[in-house]
Amino acid sequence: MKTTRNSYSGYGLIDLVRVAEKGAGFGFRRATRSELEQGISLAESLMSSKIASPDAVAEMDRITGMTSWVTGDPVEGIFLTLPLSRQGEAAVRDGSYNPASPDPAHLCANGEGCAAFYIGVYAGATREARRNVMTAAAVMRVELFSAYPCFARGATEDGRRSMEGLGFKPDEGGLADLYVQEALTPVSGEMA
Repeated sequence: MKTTRNSYSGYGLIDLVRVAEKGAGFGFRRATRSELEQGISLAESLMSSKIASPDAVAEMDRITGMTSWVTGDPVEGIFLTLPLSRQGEAAVRDGSYNPASPDPAHLCANGEGCAAFYIGVYAGATREARRNVMTAAAVMRVELFSAYPCFARGATEDGRRSMEGLGFKPDEGGLADLYVQEALTPVSGEMA
């Protein structure tokens, strides 16, 4: 089913300090290189498929200032989120976006206006990590990023169920297995 886009799509600046504070409230922190490698390995084992390389994710994180988040010591959960430029949103919608290695022009660089979000992966190895991932995803979506469309792919049955539980809908015409939750509120000034 093709979803219809509402008029709320935002274009604002992301307050990275506020994002980090909110993530910390759920036990998340920006990943070090070693933690990123652990988190990607964890996600790949839980999904039984490859995702982006640690080098690619580290580059995405360098550009956006907010892509790679982990919880636990050792790492028990990972959350990869990418703010998108207007070109990035269009690329996700038309299927030309490359999740494993996005064109830098598709990413919202730190300090630039954001048009949408793409969730690269969220996964937890333990019940507590899964609860933290889901709670953080839901709260941050509503409290920080409601003015933006948000995209994710349904890589697993559990992932599809959790996205549907958060209000995401299948979206045809873009990336394979794409889900979207359109913007929930209008953008007003500086966001998140």
